[in-house]
Amino acid sequence: MNKNSWFISIGTDVYPKLLSEIYNPPKKLFYKGKLEILNKPCVAVVGTRSHTEYGEFLTQKIISELAVLDIAIVSGLAKGIDTIAHEAALENDLPTIAVLGSGINNIYPKCNNNLAEKIEEKGLILSEYEGETEPIDFQFPQRNRIISGLSIAIIVIEAPTRSGALITAKLALDQNREIFTIPGDIDRETSIGPLHLIQYCGAYPVSSGQEIVEILQKQPHLFAKPKPKTWGIVAQAPKEKITINFNLAPNESKIFQMLSKNRAQTLEQIQKKTALLPEKILASLSMLEIQNLIKISPKGYLRNA
Repeated sequence: MNKNSWFISIGTDVYPKLLSEIYNPPKKLFYKGKLEILNKPCVAVVGTRSHTEYGEFLTQKIISELAVLDIAIVSGLAKGIDTIAHEAALENDLPTIAVLGSGINNIYPKCNNNLAEKIEEKGLILSEYEGETEPIDFQFPQRNRIISGLSIAIIVIEAPTRSGALITAKLALDQNREIFTIPGDIDRETSIGPLHLIQYCGAYPVSSGQEIVEILQKQPHLFAKPKPKTWGIVAQAPKEKITINFNLAPNESKIFQMLSKNRAQTLEQIQKKTALLPEKILASLSMLEIQNLIKISPKGYLRNA
């Protein structure tokens, strides 16, 4: 792995605004990879190291469904759910951010060295610890405040009552972040944490990434980009409409571009204009509808935006 690293400092334009607003933000962030990923809205995915097949399946499913959004997936590069989350993000062409509890040049656990190299190439690795700093127990709860602090929302997959994932969720609650969690079998230890988050912390119980997308769509302010810093007194600019950016597949983009806000198009008309097979059109229309980009009228399909 490349030993060269750089850092950004709090108070500079490149430092993440959301992170700068938390209690005790890191003064420096050492990094490797693509720093521009910090400009994207981030969603954290965390969970237990001792995950079940159920947890692995849901992590992969939810992240694949979140891939319709132009976001980055944040996690802690730990064994278990963190590893699955990073891998699922890469598999779905979503940028991913790994936040370390050790030095930027000391990947922990060592078994994730290859994964870290892939993340460095396509995503971003962050740490408030420089060089070869050893992983010490207290540094991991400290790391968790960065995971939640970077993110507009956090998803807890599986977590026993004493786990780093629950620490991250409680930090997210203090930071006024949205919390989502996956209900599980009540007799399973890793289901107790999510149950407590639902009962006592106002977490949204969800079963799919689509549900998370629908909830986040109702809060577009979460996706607002930080305003550039200005000096002195300036005239107030007109209020900008905040939009949520989506990752559209080629067929979805092709269909969306040909639709109108005022003139409905039937399935037959769409097929004639796009030369796509009906089943591909219907699949693309379903994804566009999930993203709330189109609506169905009695006369056919219309754009929402």
